[in-house]
Amino acid sequence: MAGGKLTPRQKMINLMYLVFIAMLALNMSKEVLSAFGLMNVQFESANTQAKKTNGELYDVLALKASESSAQY
Repeated sequence: MAGGKLTPRQKMINLMYLVFIAMLALNMSKEVLSAFGLMNVQFESANTQAKKTNGELYDVLALKASESSAQY
């Protein structure tokens, strides 16, 4: 398959596999698609929370750094 010439029969078999996989992908149920949507919502929520937490930690570090530099 890698590097060799394919016979017309093998090309047709490969094309049939591609069509079969495409048909399976089109036949996904509504539940599978809604699960991906739910995962996206949860990832966005977690991302927002992580940004908030990181911002708060950055502010604390900046405050500590300013306090440390004020002592010297």
